[in-house]
Amino acid sequence: MNRVLAVIRHDIVSITRDSIMVNVVVMMLVLAAVASVLRHMGLYPEWWHNTQLLLLITYMPGMGYLFAMLIVDEMDSGVNQALLVSPASATGVLWARVALPTGFVLTYAFTFIYTARAIDLPFHQWLLPILTLSLAVSWVTLLIPAISRDKVQALGLFKILNLYVAIATVGLFIPEDTWYRPVLWLTPAS
Repeated sequence: MNRVLAVIRHDIVSITRDSIMVNVVVMMLVLAAVASVLRHMGLYPEWWHNTQLLLLITYMPGMGYLFAMLIVDEMDSGVNQALLVSPASATGVLWARVALPTGFVLTYAFTFIYTARAIDLPFHQWLLPILTLSLAVSWVTLLIPAISRDKVQALGLFKILNLYVAIATVGLFIPEDTWYRPVLWLTPAS
């Protein structure tokens, strides 16, 4: 377990080295703060449900992408071959790389939901939708390194996957009486 924690500690240092993680977290906190302030001021009440869903849906794959890029970077540099012969369990490292961002997005989701108070529901009614949305972290973390060969392909693939997830959010902002709105709901991301 200590060996897996050492790898995760190294992952966190790698992510924070370029201030990527810090920028993402600060951006997410700023969005939550702005949404909370606008909500408490009573502005744009007809957009609250959609805005909160938009913020929750779009950030989850991005957090998975950060950890997926760590794996892709290791594949590029050959470090993944060294990890295979190290005392750290490869399965344990992979589980930790999925669990860490998933835990972060779950913590952020519930903090955001109860800070913004855009939709007043009890905890047990939010639990299943948030757990379902958090699956985006694990499938992005595992799918991008499995399909891409290098960082350029990983970035392109992430853009495509992020666009695919964004289709679900576009449907939230299209009026219900338009003829093409049901087409957006045909994708599994919706």
